[in-house]
Amino acid sequence: MEYIDLRDIESVMAVYEARSFSRAAEKCYISQPALSKTVRKVEKNLGIALFDRSTSPLKVTPAGEVIIGYLCELQNIHGKMERYCDALRMTDRSDLTIAAPSFFCTYTLPPIISDYRKEHPDYNIKLVETNDNDLKEFLNAGIADIGISVNDLFLPGLEGSVLKEEQIVLAVPRDLAVNRGLESCALTYEDMTDPHGGFRKKAGVSVRRFEKEPFLMLRQGNDMRRRAMKICQDAGVFPNIVMELDQLLTAYYIASAGQGIAFVRSCIPYYTGRSDKLCFYKIDHPETVRPVFIYSAKSTMLSEKQRDFVEYLKAYPLPW
Repeated sequence: MEYIDLRDIESVMAVYEARSFSRAAEKCYISQPALSKTVRKVEKNLGIALFDRSTSPLKVTPAGEVIIGYLCELQNIHGKMERYCDALRMTDRSDLTIAAPSFFCTYTLPPIISDYRKEHPDYNIKLVETNDNDLKEFLNAGIADIGISVNDLFLPGLEGSVLKEEQIVLAVPRDLAVNRGLESCALTYEDMTDPHGGFRKKAGVSVRRFEKEPFLMLRQGNDMRRRAMKICQDAGVFPNIVMELDQLLTAYYIASAGQGIAFVRSCIPYYTGRSDKLCFYKIDHPETVRPVFIYSAKSTMLSEKQRDFVEYLKAYPLPW
């Protein structure tokens, strides 16, 4: 078998996802004949037909399904290697490197870092957007000094503590009839942006009230998915899941578009602004209070300035 270029793998995966050479060619910004030639070259190198071109839409051959699974693994490994190298290069130019999921890198941490640097203008802090699997590797490899996650990652090589606790609420499209009669329970923007105010005073609602509604859920393996399913199961609710998503903010915006209800962070409106398209409710269940952890590798000795930032982070007022 001859060498397969990573760009050729991307072409095969584009056809696999689109189930069409023409649509895949548009996505890859190349001509259809050029894309077909690339895929045929890969098939020739492998000695296997990946696609059954006699069907419409295009079907994958049984052998192709297996091979494409391997190609997907190769893409994932290459992506992890790129993220690792990018993070390593960034570490060389920073006094403190923080690894965290997308939400924290986009909304929570930038204003905190900005305020900290007003007092320490020469202190260089870098953010690395990552998932939990990469976070563990980055901490143990010394690429990141500290990491933030909502998942319990206490492993032999890591140590951590609770940074904050956040609230989980149910976001429901305002136009749904299920909201009628719940006006007194609906959380206002002020309730959710002031954790010491009306949030604590508002009555919670049982998730059973929403059991007939379409649910937007994060994919299996996500902490929010686990908590949402536990809340539903304890209430005897079998949610009608109409979409499974990778990002919490995606679920939030799809709910805003009226496509279903979603469990979300109560602090999202603080960062994204008021929403007149959603109603928010506290749900009566202990899983709606979620700890956010800060981690470091046990082998890492944080410097005095790094520890100072961690204490600053813990004390920083947040709408959680």
